[in-house]
Formats: sequence, C-alpha cells, structure tokens
Amino acid sequence: MKKWYLLVYILVLLFVLFATLIGLSVMKSQEDDKFSIGLVDEDQSRETKLILDAIGDGKSMGNDIELKQFDAVTANYELKQHHLDGYFVFDQGMTDAFYKQGALPISVYTYDKTSLESIIIYQLTNSVYSRLMLSIGGAGAYKALYPESNDDAMLMMMTDMLFTGLNRNGAFDEQAIKLYDNYQYYTVSVYFISIYVLFLSLFNILKMNQAHALKERLSLFHFSFEKLTLTRGLISVWYTFIFSIIVLYLLLKYLDVSFESYNLMPLLIILLLYLIMIFVVMMLIELVNNETIQLILKVMITGLIILLSGATIPSIYFKDVLGGILYHQPFSHIFNKVLELILNNYFIKTPGLFYVICFVLLILLMIQLIWRYRR
Repeated sequence: MKKWYLLVYILVLLFVLFATLIGLSVMKSQEDDKFSIGLVDEDQSRETKLILDAIGDGKSMGNDIELKQFDAVTANYELKQHHLDGYFVFDQGMTDAFYKQGALPISVYTYDKTSLESIIIYQLTNSVYSRLMLSIGGAGAYKALYPESNDDAMLMMMTDMLFTGLNRNGAFDEQAIKLYDNYQYYTVSVYFISIYVLFLSLFNILKMNQAHALKERLSLFHFSFEKLTLTRGLISVWYTFIFSIIVLYLLLKYLDVSFESYNLMPLLIILLLYLIMIFVVMMLIELVNNETIQLILKVMITGLIILLSGATIPSIYFKDVLGGILYHQPFSHIFNKVLELILNNYFIKTPGLFYVICFVLLILLMIQLIWRYRR
C-alpha cells in the first residue's frame, strides 16, 4: 500500500509550523523597542534651541532612541501614562548658569529609579553630560585662545563640540551582550529539525513502498538490497535538499534578520553536509541486520539531533556534560554554524575533530558496503 499521503501530512505540518514561527517573529520585530525620551526646554535660550535643533528626533544619536519635545505638563502626563521612558528638562537659567558658574543644570525625570529603563537613562545622562561638559570646556578654551573669533565661528565651534560630546554616531546605541531572539532561535531550530524529519520520513516511506514480493525477488540478486537502499537514500537527500532551499528562502525573506548574500553559498554547503551526514548514519543503521538494534540506533540519533544538538535545549548546557562530548558532537556543531550564519552572519571555525568524525563515518560505510559486496 502506498504511503505517500504521510509525506503530504508531514509537509503540511512543517509549513504550518514555519508559518506560525515566522509570523510570531515578524510581529515581535514590529514592536517598538526604542527608548522614548522627552525634552522640555524651560530655558528658551539660543543655545538650548541650537541643542534641540541639532538633536532633532534622536535618530542622529542612535538607532535605539526616540526624542520628542514637550512642555513640562505634557511630558509629566506622558511619563505617568508610560508613553515615555523618561524626559530631560533644560532648567530655566541653564545657559546663564553655564556662563557664570561652568555648570549645566539638566533635570532628569523617570517613572521610577529601579527599573532597567530608568537606570539606563540615568547612566546615559551621566555619560553624555560628562562628555558634553568636556567638549564645551574645549569650546571655552577655543574662545580664550582665539579672542578675535566672531560669533559665527564660535557658534560653529560649539556645534562641533556639541556633536563630539553627544557622540553623534551612536551615543545612545545599545551595545548589549548579543542574545538570540527566542522566536528566531526556535524558528531556525524547527528548520534544522525539519530537515532531519523530512529525510527520515522519505527514507522510511520509500522503504514501506517496497512490496514484500519484490524484496524476495531482489534478495536473489547480488548486492540488490544495498543498491536499493543507496538509491532511496540519495533520493531522500535530493528532495530534502530542495525542501531546505525553499524553506531557507522563506526564512531569509520573512525573518527579521540582516543576512548577507555572500554567506549563502557557505550556508548551502553546510546544509548539504548536514544531509550527507544524516544519509551516511542512516545507511550504516540500515545495513545492520537486526531490526531491534536498528530501531534503538534510530532513536538514539533522533535524540542526538532533536534534543542534544542545541536545537531544543541550547548546547551551552551540555558544555561540561560527559567531558564536553555532547557539546562537541557533529550535529551540535552543524546547528550552531547554521544558527550563527542565519542570525548573525558569523562563520564558526570548524574544529579538526569534526572532520575526523566525518572521515570515520565515511570509512565505516565504505567498509560495510565493500564487505557486503564481497560476501
């Protein structure tokens, strides 16, 4: 009895799962994760207007901050409604205080003083304020050294110093420790696991479609079972690779990642290597005569790929388990390479042990096939 409908069910299930994960990732990426900060100018001096014009909406200061100008009442209301993470106030007389005392009074208001957002805003304020004061001090030194400079030259110098103090190219850019987005991480995980599941399904479905009478007739011919197994394995590799390319295209198109095109070929090579390794392992298992042992080995490989490769449980948790054997097993390395390339455009160096394991598996398969051929 043909079992191709099982493959249709599997493909539909995988595509629904991918669509769900990609949809969740896209929705999450559309959320506004920027710091929304208000600016209140109570000084209304030429200098503060210059600062506000220079800062604008905050885009020039980084990708993770959004600045809006308010009056004091509106800013306080927006803060209480959690529409703002905080706001700065250029206090009245700020400019005069700077010229007379060398101080630059700027008040900072946040919803509380314990949340992460509030702490970050206070730290950023202290950092920018320190650099701003140093820069304005430089402008003052310029005025002392060049007393003949006119107001326009002084204004230009102060503007340059202001941008230097604010670090226009990214004072407010967050440079946190790089962590994976959960949706993106598990979308890649499902992709990685689905390649194995589809290959295994095709490999077994092709075996199920072999009529019992045909198997008996083929057993009369030398090396017929091995050739048939090789054929269905190669067919499974081919169609699974096509599937992996199609899904990879969808991932790169709809997943919110900045994938660089020059990494496409290395990524495809890694995926093909992943499939070849699965093919070699399944061939070795299939050539075992005992069906019980075959089942046990397939369960072990399935657990190794799904549970212990990092696709389900991050591989960092296995780093010290069994002396790091699970952490350095080849499927874990392949998953990490795929994950880093898709999400971070980072190519992980391949350790020598990985090549040794691949070489040993190929040698074992060749020995098994040669032995069965000469038997």
